[in-house]
Amino acid sequence: HTCWALSHVCDGPSVHIKAVVEAGVCERLVQLLEHRSWRVCKPALRTVGNIVCAEDDVDYTQYVMDAGAVPSLRQLIAHSNREIQKEACWTLSNIAAGTVDQIQEVLDSDAVPYLVELARSPSTDAEVKSEACWVVLNATSCGSDSQIEYLVSHGCVAVLGDLLTETSMVMMALEGLERILQVGDVEAKRSTGANPYAGMLCTARIE
Repeated sequence: HTCWALSHVCDGPSVHIKAVVEAGVCERLVQLLEHRSWRVCKPALRTVGNIVCAEDDVDYTQYVMDAGAVPSLRQLIAHSNREIQKEACWTLSNIAAGTVDQIQEVLDSDAVPYLVELARSPSTDAEVKSEACWVVLNATSCGSDSQIEYLVSHGCVAVLGDLLTETSMVMMALEGLERILQVGDVEAKRSTGANPYAGMLCTARIE
């Protein structure tokens, strides 16, 4: 009940989130992400997600990350409970829309291969798949050149290609593919060769 109360408080103005964060509960919330009961894990996860998506000059996301949230979120994207799986992906997608260092922590957690699997598998629940795709979209949009290279090497071109038929995501997918080609252009100039990612787009039948 306490976690649900906190989640409702954090689902409001940033001043409420500020009060929760400054009360020093982030570390305990992150610990509860690993609770054996989904009835505890779920509201803790919702609270963490609401803190991460707060719009404010203060980066509340970093407080949650400093408490060790990303490795726990990586485990939760494989949870048997669909709602927990979806909210873990949603929280990671908001982290992946952050700074280069925050994106790097998501990549270092080894979440990307499993997210790509969720995004591409026909058996994945539609809402879970959508949130997994948003992690890839945001990381591709906000990541550094080396992070783009990592994402490409783990199958993200195919994910973006699949999204070209999704009305709600097609623009972000196109921006992501453009970003990948830009990184490929830089690589081509370094090696005085062809853009290494242009061929991948052709192979994926993206024209």
